[in-house]
Amino acid sequence: MELGILVNIFILLSATVVVVYICNFFKIPHLIGYLFTGILLSPKTLNLVEEATEVEAYAEIGVILLLFSVGLEFSFGNLKKIQRYVLLGGFLQVILTIAVSSLLIVLIGRTLNESIFWGFVTCLSSTAIVVKTMQDKFQLNTPHGKVILAMLLFQDIVIVPLMLLTPILAGKGDNPLLEIGMLVVKLAAMVLLAWVLSKFIIPRYFKYIMKLQSQEIFLLSTIVIILGIALFTAQLGLSLALGAFIAGLIVAETDYNKMAISCFVPFRYLFISFFFISMGMLLDYRIFLQHVDLILFWFVFILFVKILAGFLATTALRVSRRTALAVGLSLAQIGEFSFVLSKSGLDVGLISETNYQIFLSVSILTMILTPFILNNLDALLNKFDKAPWIKATN
Repeated sequence: MELGILVNIFILLSATVVVVYICNFFKIPHLIGYLFTGILLSPKTLNLVEEATEVEAYAEIGVILLLFSVGLEFSFGNLKKIQRYVLLGGFLQVILTIAVSSLLIVLIGRTLNESIFWGFVTCLSSTAIVVKTMQDKFQLNTPHGKVILAMLLFQDIVIVPLMLLTPILAGKGDNPLLEIGMLVVKLAAMVLLAWVLSKFIIPRYFKYIMKLQSQEIFLLSTIVIILGIALFTAQLGLSLALGAFIAGLIVAETDYNKMAISCFVPFRYLFISFFFISMGMLLDYRIFLQHVDLILFWFVFILFVKILAGFLATTALRVSRRTALAVGLSLAQIGEFSFVLSKSGLDVGLISETNYQIFLSVSILTMILTPFILNNLDALLNKFDKAPWIKATN
């Protein structure tokens, strides 16, 4: 039997228990403990975990389970209620972030193509961090929670065209119009398939499964649905996470959604911890020490751009300024899919290895800040309410 995987899991979980215990003692969010665990065990630090790629695989499973659980608790009916937020709000948030970021980066001397690419990676926020934290605080059904989830969903979709456009920015693409047209066709096919599955196939499938009166069979059958839909979306060139979310929406339309939630919550938290550990393992702490001034500059830059873009995009939805500000503050971090996109930019020569590591450092700092923002969101909004230049309107 190959013991390498078991040894890695043992090391990861043991270190995580110690770090999270310390975080709990000092009342620090557990997500920060996961990130620091990854930095500590990284091949560039103590090098205790031999195969970081295995941890990345666990992390991807964690994101899939998280998005599936979000879909479970949301359903197509709820999604239809916020379709305006997804299409208009999500589009405006992405476009404004890319436009503002690109303009400011061009002004400091970077090339246009590189600046646009940095706008791409900046426009994405962390579904894993924001959704988990808001779920823990029961905020997803609040006015700002619905807008935030809608924008995060749009970002999970838009990662696909951004990935297609990245080689084109590097001068290595083919026909962008044809590729975007194919993307639209694929999304339409996915929507049609989801509708057919939710109305005619999955309810009957579960009805047959429940005749067996076995929770084990139900759990395995649900995993088959998740993996099947996620793999299908991946074959279409879309993200696994988007497929998992759609699977959650489909199961939520059945009479067995509460049973599915109870089965998957324990697994979700285990694999989500692996996701944040893997993010920490990517970081080279030596780059952080060598370029601390640049990292702090870009940290402030990203916070400013994302809060501004989120605020403006949400204001266009004609909601209160308090809600708009809550959205801007909540989305002021770099997302997990930005890591995938930045690696693509590194591979095609759009960015250097040093800039890639600086980006990772800045991203992790924004991720570390996010739980503090979300846990103290009401207090922050109340302080802004007292300022005459941002007085909330209801």
